[in-house]
Amino acid sequence: MKEIVYYTLSGEIKNKEKLTVDSIVKCNGMKVRCWLNDNSQKVGFMDAFRIHDENNYDGIIKDYINICTFDNLDENKNQLIGYDNSKYDQTCIKVDIEDIEKIEAILHSNPRWGTRLTNEFKFNKRVKSNR
Repeated sequence: MKEIVYYTLSGEIKNKEKLTVDSIVKCNGMKVRCWLNDNSQKVGFMDAFRIHDENNYDGIIKDYINICTFDNLDENKNQLIGYDNSKYDQTCIKVDIEDIEKIEAILHSNPRWGTRLTNEFKFNKRVKSNR
């Protein structure tokens, strides 16, 4: 069965559900790892609504999604580098939904939720305090 696995920020499985066109909507904006039927992986932030060639949104899921990464990201500092609008440049890869076997999504992983900006699919490691 094709599925979506949702993880917490620390890497614990929160939920699983069947992968359908409708369930993919829930992953929009999240950091995802898509496993394709050729066993390859695509990692990035999911953009399920963008018509990338036209650079706009229409709110409708197509037969593909875009997986986007930031081109000018300093992974060590977790920030975009550059001084003009080009620092926001992204590479978006079109992935046909029918080619996806599994999606792993990290809940609340978009930086708008206050998490670190990274192009990598990794979990936050908890550091125990000695207090």
